[in-house]
Amino acid sequence: MYYIVFDIGGTSIKYSIMNNDSEFIESDSIETPQQGEGKTQKILVDIINDYKTKYDIKGVAMSVPGGIDDDGYIHFMGQVIDLQDMYLNKYIKEHTGLNCVYDNDVNCVAMAEKSMGNAVDNKNFVCITIGTGIGGGVFINNQLYRGHRGMAGEFGINILEHRLSQLENIHMRTFSRLGSTYNLIDRVNKLKNTSFDGVQVFELAKEDKGAQDLIEDFYFSLAIGIYNIVYSFAPEKVLLGGGISSRDNLIENINRYLKLLNPEILDMVTIDTCKFQNDSGKIGALYKYLSNNI
Repeated sequence: MYYIVFDIGGTSIKYSIMNNDSEFIESDSIETPQQGEGKTQKILVDIINDYKTKYDIKGVAMSVPGGIDDDGYIHFMGQVIDLQDMYLNKYIKEHTGLNCVYDNDVNCVAMAEKSMGNAVDNKNFVCITIGTGIGGGVFINNQLYRGHRGMAGEFGINILEHRLSQLENIHMRTFSRLGSTYNLIDRVNKLKNTSFDGVQVFELAKEDKGAQDLIEDFYFSLAIGIYNIVYSFAPEKVLLGGGISSRDNLIENINRYLKLLNPEILDMVTIDTCKFQNDSGKIGALYKYLSNNI
């Protein structure tokens, strides 16, 4: 059987045809449209209906960046506001005839890691994805913790540091603003008057002190955010996802600053990357669909 599985983000919508064994048959992506005009759900429907002409699609699974109730109502969307305040499953069913199951994007990552990834043996762990923003998924005593209105794990909204005298700029001091790769790239490009992507930014830092300093601040902000999460949930493990998780020295640099904050913190928690990296969200979304439709 075939399923179309989406990973919807603030920068791009990634989608794949997958089978019951979580194998990828084919994949593609499209830029996330400008928000506020309802274009996103129409794009999803067009993609689904197009693939229905090529495959015998049994259902739709989605990883979406928001706070979602158990019945599928989307209360909050950090980046993709087109999908806020709606039952997306009902919309997809009405326009494609297919059942649709979805969950918060990092909850999907956490489910993938718990079911077949780097957290199979962990009762208490946290997943953090680093990309356009910062998101989180939390397992406590082998259960996914959702919180009220599915808002647990919205770590990107956390304020890392600020002063009352600068309250009007408080949105600039959140975990997402200080610790996401998107905002790191933006800061470097503004400093150097360039239009580099992430790979080019890290290459530039090998010879440019200004870029290097911004990257060190980025690692430090990640460490502060992770430090707060560790002492809030006391997880056995923190798993990092997103494109930057493929960098060989990511964990080394974060651990370096964690030990600066508290030399003993790594005695109580292990920092690692998600096994499936950028595919975790889609694998977890399909896992949830199959679990709900046995």
